[in-house]
Amino acid sequence: MQYLTPRFVATDPASSPVSLRLAPRRVLGWVYLARFVISSAIFLAAVLVWQRASRADTLAASLVFAAMMLFTVASALYTEVYRRPIAEAFLYGQILFDLLLVTAIVHVTWQATSSQFATLYILVIAVTALLLPARGVSIVAALGIVLYIADAVLVEHIVLHLAVLLQLVIFGGVALGSGYIAAGLREAGVGREAMAEELTQFRLRQGDVERLHLRAERLEAVAELSAALAHEIKNPLASIRSAVEQLGTSPRTTSDERLLLTLVQRESDRLSRLLTGFLDFAHLDTAQRRSVDIATVAHQAGELAQAHPDTPSGVHIEYDLPRGALSIFGDEDMLHRALFNLALNAVQASPPGGVVRIEATTLLAHQLESYTLMFPHGAAAIRIIDHGAGIPNDVRGKLFHPFFTTRQGGTGLGLAIVHRAIEAHQGVVVVDSDTNGTRFTVLLPRP
Repeated sequence: MQYLTPRFVATDPASSPVSLRLAPRRVLGWVYLARFVISSAIFLAAVLVWQRASRADTLAASLVFAAMMLFTVASALYTEVYRRPIAEAFLYGQILFDLLLVTAIVHVTWQATSSQFATLYILVIAVTALLLPARGVSIVAALGIVLYIADAVLVEHIVLHLAVLLQLVIFGGVALGSGYIAAGLREAGVGREAMAEELTQFRLRQGDVERLHLRAERLEAVAELSAALAHEIKNPLASIRSAVEQLGTSPRTTSDERLLLTLVQRESDRLSRLLTGFLDFAHLDTAQRRSVDIATVAHQAGELAQAHPDTPSGVHIEYDLPRGALSIFGDEDMLHRALFNLALNAVQASPPGGVVRIEATTLLAHQLESYTLMFPHGAAAIRIIDHGAGIPNDVRGKLFHPFFTTRQGGTGLGLAIVHRAIEAHQGVVVVDSDTNGTRFTVLLPRP
């Protein structure tokens, strides 16, 4: 049974461990390696030609290599050995050192009117876009151009003729362009990385698995009983309602009798809705599997939930969905029903004027950690977030039980239907709730 019992973790947004950047420790690890490789290559080249090279260039290459080693080792100890938190000031310090390092390499390798290593500025700016916000990319790009011009004009005494100016314009344009693209990729990856990191907080224990199997058997039994009762009751109930409606139109019916007949009709309608819910719950199967764009399904489910008459006044839904298709293999109607139930719960839990967010992204297998075996090809992740009061402690353990509800007039089958629908697609539902709201994350296997 591919379903995760809801675990609830109280989170404080101000202290959330989820990084808003793209795995900074991993990026810094590659930066350390790139520094070592490039600086070592420059140092070895200087050693091999030291008899022909000037003493100043050989000394500069040696100093660059020594400074790189000391700074990189200290940085690696800070981030990888002692595992200290990576603050923004630390990242700015790393980028500033890289700018100075590249400037020194450009100076040492300067020939005639340029250096073949000037393009390293572009690499530094691209790394900046992965680690720092947009304003940092602009600052670093401008500082890189200033350092390059200063070295060319003040140190190498290059006259800024048209060819040099054109080179600087091309260099600046490419640098800013690459920084902009990298920043866009970083922003696109924020939701995916944050979602993946939050999912690592959840684990399945052996006791959970046994309890989940027991619950699955109970739900199957309830589903069979529901289908049998619904079929047996729905047809005679429709006949009763029709007969009562005709009695109400009789001229001999008194006003008191009409009031009672109206009550019977209203309760008959309520029972009919309940029986329809039973049938939906019992008949969840994936007989019509095909390729489905789950992001489009999520958007359509959100629009339907927002238009629902029970939606509080002023509540609206924001979407963060991929531009391209997010395809899975499954039953579109069943998935729409499940996501609609989650979206409707979210808007109904929101205060008037509140905002519900629906997000969708792709998670790779290595990002899912404890779910890797369940999703060997990765997963499509759909998250529905509300900012309501959260789920009370006394109802959390019963959240997905059929017929359990805390809402007046509810059937208690909405989340049970979600459970069975996602289970039928070999998926997982993860729930996280605190006083700031509730977040449902649905994971569905990618083909």
